[in-house]
Amino acid sequence: MAASTLFFIILFGVIALGAAVFFYFYKPQGSLRLRIILAGLRFLALFALLILLLNPSLKKATYTTLKPKLALAVDNSASIAHLGYGDSVNDVLRKFQNSDDLNARFDIDYYAFGSSLKSFDSLTFQEKQTDISKALSSIYSIYKKDDFTPLLITDGNANLGSNYTYTVQDAKQSPHYFVAVGDTTSYEDLSVDRVNVNKYGYLRNRFPVEIMVSYAGEEDVSTTVSIQKNGTTLYKEAISLSSAEPAQRLNTFIEASSIGTETYDVRIGELPEEKNTANNSKRFGIEIIDQRSKILITYSILHPDLGTLKKAFESNQLRTVTLKKSTEVTAEELNDYNLIVLFEPQRSFTNLYTALNNLNKNRITIAGPVADRRFLNQVQDVFKLPLNNQTEAVQAIYNLSFSSFQLDDTEFSNFPPLEVAFGEIDLNASADVILNQRITGIETSNPLLAAVETNGRREVVLFGTGIFKWRSQSYLDTRSFETFDNFIEKLAQFSAADTRRNRLQSEHERFYYGGSGIAIRAQFFDKNYVFDSGARLQFELNNTSNGFLYQSPMVLSRTNYTVNLPNLEPGSYTFQIQEMGSNLSTTGSFTVIEYNIENQVIQADYTKMKSASQSTGGMAVTINTVDLLIDQLLSDKRYTPIQRETVENVPLIQFWWLLLVIALAAATEWFIRKYNGLI
Repeated sequence: MAASTLFFIILFGVIALGAAVFFYFYKPQGSLRLRIILAGLRFLALFALLILLLNPSLKKATYTTLKPKLALAVDNSASIAHLGYGDSVNDVLRKFQNSDDLNARFDIDYYAFGSSLKSFDSLTFQEKQTDISKALSSIYSIYKKDDFTPLLITDGNANLGSNYTYTVQDAKQSPHYFVAVGDTTSYEDLSVDRVNVNKYGYLRNRFPVEIMVSYAGEEDVSTTVSIQKNGTTLYKEAISLSSAEPAQRLNTFIEASSIGTETYDVRIGELPEEKNTANNSKRFGIEIIDQRSKILITYSILHPDLGTLKKAFESNQLRTVTLKKSTEVTAEELNDYNLIVLFEPQRSFTNLYTALNNLNKNRITIAGPVADRRFLNQVQDVFKLPLNNQTEAVQAIYNLSFSSFQLDDTEFSNFPPLEVAFGEIDLNASADVILNQRITGIETSNPLLAAVETNGRREVVLFGTGIFKWRSQSYLDTRSFETFDNFIEKLAQFSAADTRRNRLQSEHERFYYGGSGIAIRAQFFDKNYVFDSGARLQFELNNTSNGFLYQSPMVLSRTNYTVNLPNLEPGSYTFQIQEMGSNLSTTGSFTVIEYNIENQVIQADYTKMKSASQSTGGMAVTINTVDLLIDQLLSDKRYTPIQRETVENVPLIQFWWLLLVIALAAATEWFIRKYNGLI
């Protein structure tokens, strides 16, 4: 307490006492005992009132012990169980959990990871993929404002994401520790590392196959690489590998002989003493089709969006794109294309619109700042643009009521703004708005992207340009163009389709690789083709070859229904989706190709873990020498708990106590005086 505060407390006490004595003893009334009691009450009330005005306070110091944070993440992937170390990992985990010394020194947070990082609950060792880089990046995000030390218990074999030895470079200030699970001894091993192939091939054409193989060992070896289908060898090549040249890339072409999903096996020969032969073969699939759809993009001006659209459309090998200026396109050639894209239409598009309307042909229209708005309002009746020359930048916001087709969960609100016409846009009543405009953070009902079905044809209309920025942002967000390209592909699928929409639709791939997540989606519409969020969809999956049967209700997810399938054995499957209220149903089929990515290794990648730990000043140990790591953590001076002092001003007397004292003293004094006839 400050000396000045103590002085004022004494001064207020003297003032209150003087006032009380003066009031009751200057002209005394009543007995001495009564005057002393009343003077005491008056002193108490006045002193409490003056103290309330002064509000004296004390400085109170509290001390908290801050322990360094240890982020312990355990590999929960199937490769741990495949190596036979599941029990050992649980033993090591219990050793950390039960160590009094470690828990006294560290604040330990537990996580488990496979394809992503999750809060620790229990270990099942059933994750089908491992992404160590993503697990580390997630830990960095969690502790970005704190000092922390990551410790990973893993076999070090990642089959997803980037190389984690580079990821640790982003957090060099934190030492990284690894416990290597598995045999750290190196054995001679031949493996098929990757097979690159297109998703689609064309009947009676040859499709390219790229094969990457590698060798771990010291001796020079000779072997063969082959591609087989149903036991028939379609390709075979002899190769030589050594420690100086441990990897090779092979390229060949395979002829597509029949329509449908075809599976092929890539094999590399086995070494006499090779312990791990699970990675000596790899199966891949390709869908063989007999035609390729053609898209024409016709434009009035050159713009970066043109190249973006071409790349996005052609990301699906089923499509080929031709770019032509509007003045170079003749009406006769329009029938050569399955879909026409009209970019920034102007009066030079007059003949094109006449021919398209006569053919009643599906199209995609992109009407941005350069489009001739008066011309567009005259030549079609799907939309009406404002007649001014002004533009504005708007962001996209997804319309939750959109139901014409299924869209993946895309964060459109994170995409950069597009340049659009300023003003209200009127749409045909048959239009289904996909994206609305958001202007300076305010959501509006003004459309930005819409799908239209009118007079037996389909059209998608985008009222802005600049989607090349969307594709770039998609890559920045996901390190892949796939999200954006899939979005454009959905627009093309809707626009190019000539078939009438069914009330119950399903969406799935023709084949999946074993171990990957399989999700089937569906949409159900009422009789007015409005998405029905109250439908009851029942999913049934069959494999007639082994009698497998799986049934499950489909779960509503935004504007579609989804079922996530369990881990399926390789084979061909058929499914049926039935809406229980209307008895409408749809069917489909797909193939699961055998491949378990977690069974491709039989030892820990100790070398990579050691490199990652040493580059950050950490340590890597085997699962049998984990005590050395614990001793290192306990003895390292960098991990000393610190004590933090927090100083706060605490009122000497709480306000409500003072108010209570004042009220009680004043009231008691009044009643006593009233009782004794002094009032």
